[in-house]
Amino acid sequence: MKSLSLVLLLMGAQSLFAVPVLTLTEDSILNLSKNSAVPELDKIEANLLQAKAEQMKAKDIFGVEGYAGYNYSETDEKGLITFIPVFSPIHQYQAGLKKNFKYGLQADLSATVDNRSSARNNYDSLHTTTYSLKLNLDLWKDAFGRVTRKKLENLDIIAKQSQLESEINKKVFRITLRKIYWALIANNQKLDIAERQYQLSIKQLKDSKKRQRNSIADVSEVARYESQTSSRKGSILLVKYERESLFKQLRNFLPDIAANELVIKNVNVDKTILDVLSCTTLIKTKKLVPYEYTKYDELVSLLKTVQTNTEVIDSSYDNIDLKLSTEFKKVGVGSEETAPNSSQFEGSYDESLNNLEDGFSAGLLLTIPFGKKFSDTKEVTKKYNEKRLKANIRSMDNSLLTTHTEISKSVEYLTEIIQAQRSNSRSLKVRLREMEKKFNQARIPAFQLVQDQDALLDSDIAIVDTQLAMLNTLLDYFVVFSDTPCNFNKL
Repeated sequence: MKSLSLVLLLMGAQSLFAVPVLTLTEDSILNLSKNSAVPELDKIEANLLQAKAEQMKAKDIFGVEGYAGYNYSETDEKGLITFIPVFSPIHQYQAGLKKNFKYGLQADLSATVDNRSSARNNYDSLHTTTYSLKLNLDLWKDAFGRVTRKKLENLDIIAKQSQLESEINKKVFRITLRKIYWALIANNQKLDIAERQYQLSIKQLKDSKKRQRNSIADVSEVARYESQTSSRKGSILLVKYERESLFKQLRNFLPDIAANELVIKNVNVDKTILDVLSCTTLIKTKKLVPYEYTKYDELVSLLKTVQTNTEVIDSSYDNIDLKLSTEFKKVGVGSEETAPNSSQFEGSYDESLNNLEDGFSAGLLLTIPFGKKFSDTKEVTKKYNEKRLKANIRSMDNSLLTTHTEISKSVEYLTEIIQAQRSNSRSLKVRLREMEKKFNQARIPAFQLVQDQDALLDSDIAIVDTQLAMLNTLLDYFVVFSDTPCNFNKL
């Protein structure tokens, strides 16, 4: 009774601490990537947000800025000439708004109040109120915002580019998960093949030992089967190791399943191969690159616009810089003379509103870069941007062309390879049956039978590898042509 209780207790403990088993299909893996926290997708989203943040920061300089200030000064110094007053204390207040425009214009609207006194000269609380509008206009380097507008356009394009790249990278991530899934399916097939051959080798080893006891087989034959059994057991362990490596990749991509024991549900691979061939047939109907199935052509178009804008920006690097600065002012001064019946501040304020005293100033500032250093820097920058953008554009154009033109040939070759391998396996099975008969009749040695069994094992595994290569080839096509309308694409 005590033994039974102990057994039940152990069974309960095992069930309590058992690792939950999760059976995965291709669809369930893709759903997990959508509905759970995935670090890889977070990285993609972070890159997109970084590009948006850079765009917004750059545009912030064109927002309206408010500013305010106060300054106080006091001194005990005496004037050099008695009738020239030394003012102390002095209070200065300032408030205003600033804005940069994308057409090479900066505006600054402000109001200042200056309050000062001079006890030595009997001046008490004199007010000066000033309203000012300053306009700075670029007349050459960035005339009408020629360069600024190109920079802003590039920022908008880069934001669109980041959005497209984010969509592409998410598709690449889904394709990566699908590749791992199909690698696990192929791994299961290899494991089934290897275990069948391993069980056969165990049976043959037992038979050889039995024949040895009956003095029909010698030591070398038994050793041959022992070697074959060990070799096939090693093959099984290697396949299992590869499976665990694939599971590790899957767990790294999908942390929510890290604590589960994973099992892959087998599928009908032959049906999947038919789906692949159906997809390839659709692709073959497109003689020209199907730009409607890809986002890369949009990226190329955006990069070409960036290239054009960048040429304008780089060409302006060593240009002369000519700026026009203007200031319009209204000034009111408050004193006993202007406002005998009111406070000095009210007097100056009323006077400024009545536009009694206007002011205007204008100036030009010319900046000329001297020396060969500026032109050298411009040329290096132009060449760098030219080569960088051209390389990206050519690479994408080339990827679109080669990916589409090579897919049909690649799948066609792989299909023929699979057919040849299956034909080879069928022939090897026929030969193996005959060799087994001859071996049972003691007409051939054991190593010949083992050679044919190993050849069949290698042929069956080669079929699995080639089928996986075919699936991966089409999945690689979907990385570029992500909107291809066929069942295997899983849009």
